[in-house]
Amino acid sequence: MFKINRKLKELKHNGERISLAIIGCGKMGASLINQLGDIDAIEVSLVIEHTPQKAKIALIDSGISEDKIINTDSYDEAYEALNKGFVVVSSNYRLAYKLLQITAVVDATGNPPFGAELAAKSIQYHKHFITLNVECDAVVGPILYDMAKKAGVVYTGIAGDEPGSIIDLCDFAYGIGLEILVAAKGKNNPLDNYANAEILKDQAKEKGLSPRMLTSFVDGTNTMIELNSVCNCLGFLPDTFGCHGIATSPETAVEDFKLKEDGGVLSSYKTVEFSPGMAPGVFLIVTSDKKEVRDLMKFLGFGDGPNYLLFRPYHLTSLETPITIYNAVLENEPTIAPLHGQVADTVSVAKRDIKKGEYLEGIGSDKVFGKLTDHTRSIKEDLLPIALITEKTKAIVDIPKDTVINLSMIELDEEATITKLRRRQNSMKL
Repeated sequence: MFKINRKLKELKHNGERISLAIIGCGKMGASLINQLGDIDAIEVSLVIEHTPQKAKIALIDSGISEDKIINTDSYDEAYEALNKGFVVVSSNYRLAYKLLQITAVVDATGNPPFGAELAAKSIQYHKHFITLNVECDAVVGPILYDMAKKAGVVYTGIAGDEPGSIIDLCDFAYGIGLEILVAAKGKNNPLDNYANAEILKDQAKEKGLSPRMLTSFVDGTNTMIELNSVCNCLGFLPDTFGCHGIATSPETAVEDFKLKEDGGVLSSYKTVEFSPGMAPGVFLIVTSDKKEVRDLMKFLGFGDGPNYLLFRPYHLTSLETPITIYNAVLENEPTIAPLHGQVADTVSVAKRDIKKGEYLEGIGSDKVFGKLTDHTRSIKEDLLPIALITEKTKAIVDIPKDTVINLSMIELDEEATITKLRRRQNSMKL
């Protein structure tokens, strides 16, 4: 009972702590820093941010006095400052994995190419790696997970983001002996695959998001990537290219998520889905073949069965990350990890006509959006995972709008760590 709270209080009482490096101080990173100010024994020691003032403000808001914050890019100065009890702000991300005092690295950037390099290096230096960067996880998570196991550290996604919240609900369902048929999330924004940052800039400003981030939410790429990570964890697949996006409600979900032969739209179970009617929650469709279980579920108000809805009507994003930090560092347990390898891919589709020589720009751009498919198809057709796109990825032929882009149409950034990891992952069949 109250295990996390109790264990962290014991840690503090013993004069010990979990020392964190947080990379990125946007909406998620800043809120995490603030939240950690109220939690025992998990301390922010280093914040990496291109705009140091943003990091400084977040730290002060969390309760750290300004005179306890040191801004430096020097390893020696940072090392000395941490030993003296200061918190370091820096633009030198290498400090995160090189500083001996750091226990775990938290990636709050959402930048796949950078996240891949940061994760690989952190694991190499035997740091636990906690990632909010689901974009990176969806494309090279399996090899990073494999590297972490071999290094004796934990690689994990977070509690609170929808993939982690789905897996938390799955853990509950499996733990009480239920069979999971569908794992799904709500979608907050109306789906518009052709949305772009220019159209959404005012709305993004109101929400405190970058226009490109909001674009990735609206055009569906973020949803696909999040479900991609769920697939890689559970071994589930999308029922159709890009999922159905079934409009539903807590009252109708059990009926709506049935097989076609039973009056629903699904061709098979063990699948992932999204629904605009269930945001901001996550949910499962579960079943049991046991008569007594079905009788009790009916008695408890879950309906006649044989299928039932388990619904968590919220997810608290980075505010739940301390739970993941605790479990990773003290229990050596990931919240969500690609246990089944790369079973699905979020591949690139052209939003508009792309001319030869144009750079694709990637997630949240006006060039491409992502759709979820199975990894077998992705490999067979040599499709381009959207998270592999870097600033150097360009079209080498004209690509018409709505084309599912394959690697023969583009030039990859072969020097990028994320490309090298993906090629190695494919060769290892992870």
